[in-house]
Amino acid sequence: MEQENLDPALDFLRNVSEQDQVEIIHHWDMDGTSSAVIISKILEKERGREADLVTIPEERAYHLEEADREKLEQKDILVVLDFNLKADELEGLREEYDLEILVVDHHSFGRVPDNIPFVNPREENADVYVPCSKICLDIADHFGLHEQLRWIAGLGVIQDFGVDSCPELFEELEDKYEKYLPEDLNQHQLAKNCEYGRYSSVLNIKPYRDSKHFAQLAYEALMNSKDLKELEAQEAYRQVYEVYLEMQDEFNKMMEDYEEDREINREKRIIFFELDSDFHITSSIATNMSTKTPDWIHLVIQKDEKINISARCQSGRADLGNLLQKALPQEAKKEGAEAGGHRKAAGASMKLKHYKKFKENFTQLVE
Repeated sequence: MEQENLDPALDFLRNVSEQDQVEIIHHWDMDGTSSAVIISKILEKERGREADLVTIPEERAYHLEEADREKLEQKDILVVLDFNLKADELEGLREEYDLEILVVDHHSFGRVPDNIPFVNPREENADVYVPCSKICLDIADHFGLHEQLRWIAGLGVIQDFGVDSCPELFEELEDKYEKYLPEDLNQHQLAKNCEYGRYSSVLNIKPYRDSKHFAQLAYEALMNSKDLKELEAQEAYRQVYEVYLEMQDEFNKMMEDYEEDREINREKRIIFFELDSDFHITSSIATNMSTKTPDWIHLVIQKDEKINISARCQSGRADLGNLLQKALPQEAKKEGAEAGGHRKAAGASMKLKHYKKFKENFTQLVE
């Protein structure tokens, strides 16, 4: 991003003092974790110590619960990364807790919050797609940390399917990590066929049962490593890796079930697949299958008392973030249902009783 678009974040971070109590809250995926590490490294360089608290929200939802808010009572500064809080809530948090707030994000949004530094490339172009970790790396460049932190941004960009929008990043990384990277620096090869992508998958805590715990371990592993080659020496990384192996077994089982149990709408080119798992692997399943049939829409649904849906369409023929929001029944919205995301990748959650109507609405909306 151009410096003028980054200025709100640059000015904000330069003015954080050693005495300020700083919390970073980030999205529960690798892009969010990488973003949090990069910003915390900037704080460490500028004021002598990292952020005082780095965490993900209590619930997998784009709002803060009471438990999240309680943590803000002793904080002076809140940095929101890759986490699409609405402007009204951000403004309310600022007033209620007397906070200074910085937002760095890349999701679609309703409006820019008033009097809150806000960095999002979609302000200039609603259709642009750049992962948050790459935006944070652009910020770090102005603090002399680009070369030191670009390997961390690479991990986030891979998992957020942003390789095609950041080719220069992986060309830079190729000089130092040639043996960890594939010959072709494209999204599929980087995500599936190289050591660099494996590290990214291990530390992508989105599928893990206790995401909050593993988010902290992933953060510690990255903060304590000066280089990609040091990751496996970290105890925090090894703890995450053990659970990654369990998750992979579950993932492989579900992939076999996918072929047998999916529901296909050939007219609209939509596939629905319902699963029951102790892991949060709807996103992984949807991403994996959608790369094989990029023009189809894949919805993977985890059913419990609450429905969680991951949607993917790699060709981008449908704007999934918009479609999922439109498909939510009004009754579901009144009871806390949420939906959102990007054109090619989005998610939704709602009470079980609303799923049937959501499915009907979504199918009808797809052209």
